[in-house]
Amino acid sequence: MNCNNQFFKIVLLVSLFVLFTSPHLFSEENIQFKSDYAIFVIDPQRPDIYITLFIPYNQLNFVIVDTLFKAEVYISAILYSGGKQKGGDIWRRKVLLKDIEQTYSNKKGVVWTFNLGFYPGTFDLHIKVKDIYSAREGKKIEKIEVTDVKKEPLWVSKPAFFQRKEGEKKEWLISGDLNVELDSVYSLVEVVSDTASNDSFLIRYKAIDEKGDSVLKINKYIEMDSVIKNEIFMFPVKEFKEGDYSILVEVIKEGKTIAHSKKTITIAFPFFLSKSYYIRVEQMSYITSNKEMNKLKESQPEKREKVWNEFWSKKDPIPETPENETSEEYFKRVDYANEYFSTFQSGWRTDRGRIYIIYGEPDEIEYHPFDLESPPYQIWYYYNLGKRFIFADFSMTGDYNLIRER
Repeated sequence: MNCNNQFFKIVLLVSLFVLFTSPHLFSEENIQFKSDYAIFVIDPQRPDIYITLFIPYNQLNFVIVDTLFKAEVYISAILYSGGKQKGGDIWRRKVLLKDIEQTYSNKKGVVWTFNLGFYPGTFDLHIKVKDIYSAREGKKIEKIEVTDVKKEPLWVSKPAFFQRKEGEKKEWLISGDLNVELDSVYSLVEVVSDTASNDSFLIRYKAIDEKGDSVLKINKYIEMDSVIKNEIFMFPVKEFKEGDYSILVEVIKEGKTIAHSKKTITIAFPFFLSKSYYIRVEQMSYITSNKEMNKLKESQPEKREKVWNEFWSKKDPIPETPENETSEEYFKRVDYANEYFSTFQSGWRTDRGRIYIIYGEPDEIEYHPFDLESPPYQIWYYYNLGKRFIFADFSMTGDYNLIRER
């Protein structure tokens, strides 16, 4: 490692240390959660939207109540169309845990599913989670289409995924995060007909990978002896490779597809066995020596967790807590850089991304997008550090290069 990189590494560690010895750590962070939705028909006059949330325990503020740890949240789901609120609902939920260690977990959490009956149309679904004890919030917006099934002679839902809990009870899963470690996963598809005709149909259920290859095909015959039929498919999640898949459901009669639906899912591997591990290791280049980087890259899968923890434990500012605040802040900066500074390369690799990761958020940014005699440029000020960085976009593509540092 050259002297310049060594200097950046020291500055980065100092900036992280200062951050984590401040008294208001994370007080303003948004709640991070995952969400999914499915549309099913109980009453053809009014389809139901099933909204599923997964909130990691470490995103909630717990208080001690007797011998338990308690968190409470408000969850709202509001539908908008044309900028106007059309309806929705709000729920209050609580979490009770016995073990304080669980409250720090970012892998374990609570899964809730809410039912919202609504009329057909295209809407923006605004989901908000608000922690009652800390007033922190998290928000997501999804565009959804509620089909008017009354106008369709035959309609098939997008597939939804669940686990069986306590007998026949369903725990709905997030389709964007189907973990291969799950014991068994089922997929539910609903077929709705305008009449109970007793006609027979073929349901073809296919999974298509990112290359366009079909990796799963299930054929199942059904008889529409009722207006609404729910069909369950065993989904062999453990047989899938990591990545995104399109699940295509077709209803076929006499060789002709008369209804279909499609949903994108993500199969997730455990972190230390996944592609994400290598990506994260690469992103640690600003904080690792060559020797440390090689050790992280070359470790065998069964040893990766140990090597990873050994590296980050040396940089943990508060060893008494289960979480490593330094690694969390580091990757939060990386993710921010990827979101806001990416061009033809990942944001963390750009000059602005590198400076952001090393020094954190600037105290002030001076923007010059339209100066006549110069390309677009920005000046970042770090007053406490006595530093100033100037970035210019010579290619006019949004890729700002560092041209001066003081």
